[in-house]
Amino acid sequence: MSGYQPVGSEVLYSSYAQATTSVPAAAAATITAGMPPIVVPAGYMKNVGSWSSSLRLVVGGTMTVTATIPTWLWGLAAAVATTSAPAFSASTPLGVSAAAAPPSAVYDIGLRAIALGAASTLVTVAQIQSVGVNAAGEVTIPAANTAPTMATWDTTQSYVLWPYITLGAATAGNTVTVHYAKLYGEN
Repeated sequence: MSGYQPVGSEVLYSSYAQATTSVPAAAAATITAGMPPIVVPAGYMKNVGSWSSSLRLVVGGTMTVTATIPTWLWGLAAAVATTSAPAFSASTPLGVSAAAAPPSAVYDIGLRAIALGAASTLVTVAQIQSVGVNAAGEVTIPAANTAPTMATWDTTQSYVLWPYITLGAATAGNTVTVHYAKLYGEN
């Protein structure tokens, strides 16, 4: 090791509590219902430049699909946490995939620019994988030709992260059940 910068990351969240099985619809739905909220502490995202603050969210689980596999749009949203976790909302997405059908994801979130108030910029990229369900095997966030940034992050606030999905054709036979979620941080 060079000793140049601190090495490694810390675990900010780790839950193996099984989420409630999601039966997605044509509207965005969280896939971590029933799990403790995934919280980014206030002030955690504070460094930019050659040693930027960053997060890695790893989510895994199972899915069932009907004979006609619908398209799934995968996303990650954030909402300010005040005294308790807010209700799910996809209105502030950190990133969204193109439509695909995979069941596990790794999201990387980094602080690109810091500003006062809700004006700091985050960059979010992700790999979403499925073996045996999607012919391509994986999709990415951001979707092709879209920006991977969200410029309304307030570094002084706590945030709840909401992994979510939107189903192209809603049927009761298509489900997602998250079995674990881990949030790692480098600061």
